[in-house]
Amino acid sequence: MDQHIRDEILAKRSGIPTLGIYIFLIIAVIGFGTFVSQILGSDPKGAWEIFLINFLFWTGIAQAGVVFSCILRITNARWARPFLRVSEGLGSFLPISLILLLAVFAGRDYILPYATEHYHHPKDVWLNMTFVFGRNFIGFVVLLVITLCYLYNSLRQDLGGFAGKLDGLAGWVSSGWTGEEERKRIWVRIGKFAPAVIILYALVFSFFAWDFMMSLDPHWFSTLFGPFYFMASFVSSIGMTIILSIFLRRRLGLEDYLNDNQYHDIGKLLQGFSLFWVYLFFSQLLPIWYANMPEETAFVIKRVQEEPFKSLAWAVLTCCFIFPFVALIPRTNKIVKPIVVFIASVSLTGFWLEKYVLVIPSLSNTINIGLMQILITLGFLGAFVMTFLIFMRAFPSIPVGDPFFGGKSGSGGH
Repeated sequence: MDQHIRDEILAKRSGIPTLGIYIFLIIAVIGFGTFVSQILGSDPKGAWEIFLINFLFWTGIAQAGVVFSCILRITNARWARPFLRVSEGLGSFLPISLILLLAVFAGRDYILPYATEHYHHPKDVWLNMTFVFGRNFIGFVVLLVITLCYLYNSLRQDLGGFAGKLDGLAGWVSSGWTGEEERKRIWVRIGKFAPAVIILYALVFSFFAWDFMMSLDPHWFSTLFGPFYFMASFVSSIGMTIILSIFLRRRLGLEDYLNDNQYHDIGKLLQGFSLFWVYLFFSQLLPIWYANMPEETAFVIKRVQEEPFKSLAWAVLTCCFIFPFVALIPRTNKIVKPIVVFIASVSLTGFWLEKYVLVIPSLSNTINIGLMQILITLGFLGAFVMTFLIFMRAFPSIPVGDPFFGGKSGSGGH
């Protein structure tokens, strides 16, 4: 890679506003303070419920962002190389997610019914709290370690040769560089870590789906629910990558690296995987409908045929599938930046509401989205964007050391 381009990309890191980091930190602190004040009050159940929803939503996006990067690496997708670092940056939230996972178990009496009730055998065996905690915590720690190894090698590939010119975390990643031979070894290691991250993601986030959403209802189960959750997170990560990359493109002047053709292609990905998400939804709904088993149909009926959740369920379907699928048909809507940001934002809103529809009816009979729920959700958003901005301020926004990165104007081709 041209040394001039590498120096240019490294210099652009300072374009990430420190003020923006502090603003999102303040938002995160307000959300955290709201949550703490509520759980210490007389009625903490509502705060724990919205906490669980946001944990599932933001943690899913963070890990799926790294998975998106892994998929692009494995498939040698030259066209999408400039998106790699943005999608990897979503994973900067994952260390916080580990702490949040511990908090989920701290509030288990309010959000995990099987913590205080006995389900029928053999569910009691699977939902033993020690077993639930062990498989989710250990699984997530292993996934986090493999993810950090993947990110370390990805970043070192870009920062190699800059030792002494960098400080902080970037300086540590670049230290001890041994030359171009190491770059080749890193490329091999990335090829091993990437599929490991994907496989572990499917396994661990299936555990999350089963234990933190599906099992909240003692009678309902679906063999497709794990893929339904982690693919929804994957679609959300594509939408978040679009939004944040457009912000960075404008803020850091990356127009020479992120062009209309690339946004056209990633817009098609968002459209296509929205279709795949609704396919998984229909694949679960169809056998429940034709089997007509009471223990299966009750879960669906409460959400799609009875108010107050019926209207919300249709809003989810509209935001997650109908609107983005139709809106992304014209090429113009994929490349005009304000339009594609709006479409991706609607999709993200829909997937947040999807978590609400999947979780809340199992715990409550009412929809309660007030100031407290909004502030806690904004707190999660603030923490997520803050960690992303810190990551992008520390590391190159474009993977300049990747052998498939084609330089300016996406000249690597498709």
